[in-house]
Amino acid sequence: MVRIKDIAKTCGVSTATVSYVLHGKYEKVSKEVRERIEAEIAESGYITNQSAINLVSRCSGLIGVAVMDSSDKKDIMGDPYFSILFSYLEKEFRKRDKYILIILDQSPERVVKDALRWNLDGLILSNYTKEAMIAISQEFVKPIVTIDAAFVYEYDKLVQVFIDDYDGGYKIGSYLASIGHTNVAMLDDNDEEDTRHRWRGFRQSFIDNGIEIDESSHFIIDMKREELQEGLDRIYPALIEKSAVFCISDFYALRVIKYLNEHGKKVPEDISVTGFDDILFSKLSTPELTTIRQDVQQKAESAVDSMMKMIKNKPVDHNIKLPVELVIRESCRQL
Repeated sequence: MVRIKDIAKTCGVSTATVSYVLHGKYEKVSKEVRERIEAEIAESGYITNQSAINLVSRCSGLIGVAVMDSSDKKDIMGDPYFSILFSYLEKEFRKRDKYILIILDQSPERVVKDALRWNLDGLILSNYTKEAMIAISQEFVKPIVTIDAAFVYEYDKLVQVFIDDYDGGYKIGSYLASIGHTNVAMLDDNDEEDTRHRWRGFRQSFIDNGIEIDESSHFIIDMKREELQEGLDRIYPALIEKSAVFCISDFYALRVIKYLNEHGKKVPEDISVTGFDDILFSKLSTPELTTIRQDVQQKAESAVDSMMKMIKNKPVDHNIKLPVELVIRESCRQL
């Protein structure tokens, strides 16, 4: 096995100089020497002893990524949104010599237990309720970044990264109103007060256009309580009375399109369908889906950048709201 002192001897430098390069302390080494050491590291196949580095630094090099979902009816890893988010998080943390430990479907108590067991350097919490997030932050004192939180909570060891859900709902509603739709609905995945931002924006856009819609147009299919197929069967009579439906996610929208096709209804000829997220499959569906695009890569980069700043005790913006944009494709028609 190649050792640091072997690289130092070959390059004619001290072991401390090689260690500076390995640990990214480039300001202590000239560019010429650094490049010579890096070339020798690559050629020799040297592998750092991460366990030894962690022991000295008292850091594990691991960041926990926990997703809250109390439903046993949903496969988190099978959801395109989360697979993309995890991919970007892993990529960005790896650039900074950190690695992720994914924690799925866990209670706050179990998340804290795993975080302490693995000596995690920080936690990324996605889709957590305020109560669960507070419970974790009270027990885990290292940095925490929440993604897609529906609330704002001030805490010096916490950063919240979220998108402008209200504006996304407003943009979709305004677009549908502009092409003549007045008899519309929104299909949501829960009815919790803290998560109704997209519905509020959607409804307000119609009100601002002189069109009244009420709670009867807010359809809920909560997969914690029922299968999506069962929920679609339940709302179908009311759904087909609408000229357009805004779905809480592209995942829901694509399932709705499939369901309508199976029942002899064409999109957008019989009913217009829109989504939210702009996942890859939105452009592969027939018809291609009109939706709200959020930049998942930007979201992951903001979360990772904030985590690394907190680990290094640098100042951060504790509430980061990211913009969204309307993407018009083929799933809506002009009335």
